[in-house]
Amino acid sequence: MMSDFNCDVAVVGAGPTGLTLANLLGKAGVSVILIERNDTTVQAPRAVSIDDESLRTMQAAGLVDEVLRNVAIDYGYQYITPSNHVFAQVEPTAREFGWTRRNAFTQPEFEVALRAGLSRFPHVRALFSHIVESAAQDADGVSLRVKQPDGAMRDLRARFVAGADGARSGLRKIIGAQLTGSTYRERWLIVDLEQTKERFRLTRVLCDPKRPTICLPGPDGKRRYEFMVHNGETDDYIASPAKVRELLEMFGPDAESPVVRRQVYTFHARMVDKWREGRIFLGGDAAHLTPPFAGQGMNSGVRDAHNLAWKLACVVKGELGPGLLASYQKERAPHAWSLIELAVNIGKVMMPTSRLQAFLLQSAFKLMRLAPPLHAYFAQMKYKPKPFYKDGFILPDDGGLNIVGRMQPQPLVERLDRSRVKLDELHGDGFALIAFGDEAQATLAACAHEDFGLPRLARIAITPHSMNIDRRADPALLAVREVDELFERRLPKGREILIVVRPDRYAAAACDVSERARIPDFAHRVRALAKGALDAD
Repeated sequence: MMSDFNCDVAVVGAGPTGLTLANLLGKAGVSVILIERNDTTVQAPRAVSIDDESLRTMQAAGLVDEVLRNVAIDYGYQYITPSNHVFAQVEPTAREFGWTRRNAFTQPEFEVALRAGLSRFPHVRALFSHIVESAAQDADGVSLRVKQPDGAMRDLRARFVAGADGARSGLRKIIGAQLTGSTYRERWLIVDLEQTKERFRLTRVLCDPKRPTICLPGPDGKRRYEFMVHNGETDDYIASPAKVRELLEMFGPDAESPVVRRQVYTFHARMVDKWREGRIFLGGDAAHLTPPFAGQGMNSGVRDAHNLAWKLACVVKGELGPGLLASYQKERAPHAWSLIELAVNIGKVMMPTSRLQAFLLQSAFKLMRLAPPLHAYFAQMKYKPKPFYKDGFILPDDGGLNIVGRMQPQPLVERLDRSRVKLDELHGDGFALIAFGDEAQATLAACAHEDFGLPRLARIAITPHSMNIDRRADPALLAVREVDELFERRLPKGREILIVVRPDRYAAAACDVSERARIPDFAHRVRALAKGALDAD
């Protein structure tokens, strides 16, 4: 009974991962207690890049408009030689998931927006200046011993606990998870400015063995500089006001700009050996540490939150069984590690160790321009590993469609009254059954009496860009026309396709149902997937 618990889920850590998780759970109707050792959200700049997948998660949380108020959308990268020659440029234009791929933001404002979002939910409470001292779990839940601001101890009881308590995670120690991987020997000086004099909008990466440097623009005139620290340079020396001014003067016009933070960092490429023990889960920096060179550290934590939130919500509400939770690490660990590897490889381009290495790398990028497909691969950020789950809550066999386990596109769609909206706005917080094809409405109608075994299953018919909605079809069926052809470019032409999309917008199952007789079997297989989650994991 709920009276035996203080909440359904206790989230430990109010950084981007914990705040995102608490908002998604709150929106799903799950009771949450958010516990944070600090007295407020972060005040100093940290993460500075938010990608299209994270903005899509903010959309799912109902907070994307609030977040975008402090985001400079759509910017790219220039890689430059010591002689200031641009040898590579990255400016992605695709909006496959409904948002631009590269965007600048400031973490303090981002966290303020997420913390304010919690006020929408009376069943979500935030306890700042509280420290989790211990956690003990049993078959039914987790008991937390929490130190209050006055030093008194308080006992809390939750069905599940999510540890999003950062790189020095206490929950990671409690469950005995071990970080594996490596630590960069190089140190970097981070310098954050409140108001820059530099007006150039793209990120610039100076690939100079003498002093690799990165200059990142932010919203509202903010800017970050990152300088690699040489061996023999102490933290106090390199971060001194005089040395910082000297470094800034060498790179641009910001030598006299006000500095809000000067800090030396060592970067890690590490991940835990287990993301979960019983009813306690890890996410964000508690589960993986990513070098900053690909701008994916915080974004990976937001992905963790979205993946875990819908699964905890389904289990807490009794919609799917506890076996569903076994898919969390199976799905998230491989993708998180692929982004760590991406960051390591980009770091090799940004940090050449010798003039010869720099020359060879830069020459390779120049030659790439002679091969348009290769050049587009880099310029459009196609090298970034797309989210893809080979194992987990999916039916991998989709008859060669190659869409199951992948995040589905978010096209702009047009309704019968010609109003236009992003697809996720019609999707809702649950699952969705999407029929795509010239006869999508008839396909969806043929599914009307099929039980797919999934909770809160929205049903949407999407016709291709070139086909109008059939006005003679049942008006009770939600039908839209794709405007920007994202599904159309992915799927075989002339086929009728059914896709089961999860709450985190990944395809759980798909099938070519051009022969309508296949629909009952497809529904049976999806029911079996849902039933399999009933098993204890």
